[in-house]
Amino acid sequence: MFKCVICKSELIEYSGIATCTFCGAKEEADYICPNGHYQCEDCRLATQSEIIERVCLNTKSKNPVDIVNLIMKHASFNAYGAEHHELAAPAILSALKNLGYVNLTAARIKGAMKRGSNIPYGSCGSTGACGASISAGIAISMFTKSNYLKDRERSLTIKTVSKALMKLTDLGGPRCCKFSTYAGIESAWNVLINDLGLNLEPLNIVCDFQDELPDCKKEKCPYYKK
Repeated sequence: MFKCVICKSELIEYSGIATCTFCGAKEEADYICPNGHYQCEDCRLATQSEIIERVCLNTKSKNPVDIVNLIMKHASFNAYGAEHHELAAPAILSALKNLGYVNLTAARIKGAMKRGSNIPYGSCGSTGACGASISAGIAISMFTKSNYLKDRERSLTIKTVSKALMKLTDLGGPRCCKFSTYAGIESAWNVLINDLGLNLEPLNIVCDFQDELPDCKKEKCPYYKK
């Protein structure tokens, strides 16, 4: 029997209209999760980049962690992989859009993803710069309209990445792309609150993938909570 990609419950037969949990599209469904989760045909077949774009363009969530957790549960996402380098920036910007802070078009989502897609897999170990941390910096860069000639905007972009990288440094051990994504988002969110003065709720981050990953740090990880 097929299982729900979101909560792992066994799907049940269903006849009627269902709403896609990923993109919000409505369509005739044959099966649905008993907890109400459903993925439309287009989302089911989506690539990693496509599911990021589909979710971020249509989500109503104001919490970037909820957005990335949903996306990372999609079947195309691996436990570890360069797809995480595209993820944090559009998720942060989507949450800010839903909070009324930015106007986010499909072109801007693609732009944020394209910047992250240029970061190769394993860059954390080969260059010292984690792609998920850089993605968080991309979000701050796009929000502040930073470039290499600006002062405060450039500094805040670099500050975001450096703070995220220090979280990875303090944790130690082999890579965890889920931790790196959370750390990047938390660092960016704190810069938005503390440095840019946005009226945002602090994030309470709990890993949705704890104990599922081969290299899970368990109690050593600040996002591991039972």
